[in-house]
Amino acid sequence: MAVNKSPVIDKFGIIPPSYHGKHVKLNFQNLNGKESHKARPSFSITEEFILKFNQTQNSIEEEELLEIARKYILRCKRKLGLKTLGSGKHVHLPAAWTEVIYLAQCKGEIQDEALNMLYASLDHACFDYDHLPALFFVAESVLHRLCCDAFLKTYLYSVEIKLTKIGYLVFLRLFIFFLHGHLENFKQHLLRLQPYLYALSLSEESYYKYPNIFSNVLFILKTSEIICKRELPSESIFGLVENEERYEDIDSDMDMKLTTCSGTVLLLGLVFRITALS
Repeated sequence: MAVNKSPVIDKFGIIPPSYHGKHVKLNFQNLNGKESHKARPSFSITEEFILKFNQTQNSIEEEELLEIARKYILRCKRKLGLKTLGSGKHVHLPAAWTEVIYLAQCKGEIQDEALNMLYASLDHACFDYDHLPALFFVAESVLHRLCCDAFLKTYLYSVEIKLTKIGYLVFLRLFIFFLHGHLENFKQHLLRLQPYLYALSLSEESYYKYPNIFSNVLFILKTSEIICKRELPSESIFGLVENEERYEDIDSDMDMKLTTCSGTVLLLGLVFRITALS
């Protein structure tokens, strides 16, 4: 498989346009209005820092910015709880996922490390209803980047490969939340994903040569089709499923994909644990 570093598509290749020009302000409180038991952590990774990191041509300043970014990486690792499977008083997954997505804008080793950390966290973290706003932010960010790259390349880039794997885990989590009826209050979030999902569906052929990546893209599209069919009006870009046989085929695909997750044993345990949220 030909792999190369992804070029800079725009100033913020991963962050979707709806989040440009401001800090990400996710609601870390329960959507029912109850205060979260965890204090809101500070968030200090700015777009200004990312632009400066990527554009500086001063070697001394570059080393200083790299050192700052490495400190951000270490702080995110602690918030993610990578050594404790996402548990502990120091862990705050929604904030950490958001910061890691921002760090993934910093080209080079910081981007690679940030995406690796995000993938590891999503593969083993617990399920919590309060994670949903951050999950939708990650989902929109991943789809935005995939759609930007899909029409500008002739082969896959290393960053894009990682993003499809992260996208698979994010949509797997969203699908499980959907199965337990926890997406009713997230229709606006689903609507914001629609243009990206439509663009991704048009670029399927770009991934056909790479079966493992292609299966991740298909999983994202098929889970989205099921979720949007149930949660959104029929005017959704996916529309109504044409017949029950096709719906059964999709369900079969989902069952097969669930059993091949890299964290299969842990995930199966989490599926049962999530019932406590009901």
